[in-house]
Amino acid sequence: MQSPVEKNLRAKRISELDIERYALWAGLFCALFGLSTGLIIFAGQRPALFGGLSVGSVASVTAGVSAGTASAYAFRRLLRHRETWLRDIPKWRQYVVGLGLVVVHVASTVMITLVVSYLFQQAFFGLHMDVLAASLSVAAISGLSAYLSLVATARTNAENLSIVLGIYMAAGVLISMLLAENQIWWQGMFSTLGTSGSGMGSFWTFNTTMVISGLVLAAFAEFLTRDLAVLSQTYRCRPSLERYPMIRRLRPRPRVVRWCLIAVSIGVIGVGSIPMDLAPQVHSAFVQLASGAMVILLLGTWVLLPGHPAVFHLMSLSAVGALWLAFLLWNSWGYYNLTGFELSAVAILFTWISVFIRTTAAMIRDRQRPHRPHAGGVQDPYLNKDKQNH
Repeated sequence: MQSPVEKNLRAKRISELDIERYALWAGLFCALFGLSTGLIIFAGQRPALFGGLSVGSVASVTAGVSAGTASAYAFRRLLRHRETWLRDIPKWRQYVVGLGLVVVHVASTVMITLVVSYLFQQAFFGLHMDVLAASLSVAAISGLSAYLSLVATARTNAENLSIVLGIYMAAGVLISMLLAENQIWWQGMFSTLGTSGSGMGSFWTFNTTMVISGLVLAAFAEFLTRDLAVLSQTYRCRPSLERYPMIRRLRPRPRVVRWCLIAVSIGVIGVGSIPMDLAPQVHSAFVQLASGAMVILLLGTWVLLPGHPAVFHLMSLSAVGALWLAFLLWNSWGYYNLTGFELSAVAILFTWISVFIRTTAAMIRDRQRPHRPHAGGVQDPYLNKDKQNH
């Protein structure tokens, strides 16, 4: 049996105003949750902003719970009704998408709350708050986290999810660098941050970031595959190329792209799940899996994505050349160490992924928007009103 809320959501289209309304309600309820939690925990105390039983530590828990609850609700009740194709994919894939969205919002919320409270504690050194002020602070953080998480989840698409993924990965790796007890970790490789020798803070931050990033990448693969599937339905071979039999057989291959991205996500999850000092061979195998899948995507864009612009395919081949040059600079010429090569490779791959996503999103928008001639017949009510007045 469907609940009355679900029947109501199925009966009507989810509008932008509906999202804002649900987000405001979520913010209100979670603010009350944060306020009551703060009043109970801080009773008879004057907590600091960071450290121990502080405003930051309590708020990170309540805000994380609020963000996770709001994100799960938005995925179940809003996003699946805005993106109806999500309900058509197998259940286990729906769970992977939902889990990826929920955990990235929870982890981002906890990370931001702790970092901001630490910075404020440094700015206001020695500050202690009374029960009411501390509880109101927790309430505000919890309510804002719920509001933003619900809005972000309900409006998820491939383009903004890629931005969330990039920001989260960069922030997580940067924090793990700052927490590393081994200050010369960069003389080895990035995976050193995920070893016990770098300290527990760096160990958990780096590995958790990798695992969550892999889950988000799996969710991102679903949204991007959907966009590519829509484009493949309208794909037409260019008339100038139809005389070539091989070219006529080329068609977009969204499923192959999806499996490549799934392989990358499995590799990233494996890197975080199996630290280098625990099983070096297995850790390296996951790195090679992710790297190999990305190289297949870069080399195969002409075959897998024939409808994309020629300049995009040229950029893909240029990215392969840049990766090879970066490898030679490390392995053959000794210009920098392994960490330098990893930084170069990540920068090249993320640049290509960003261009890939933006190009695909632009093609989707062009398919959805009807073609109109240039501005001749556009009516501006303000201009018309001015003309009538004159």
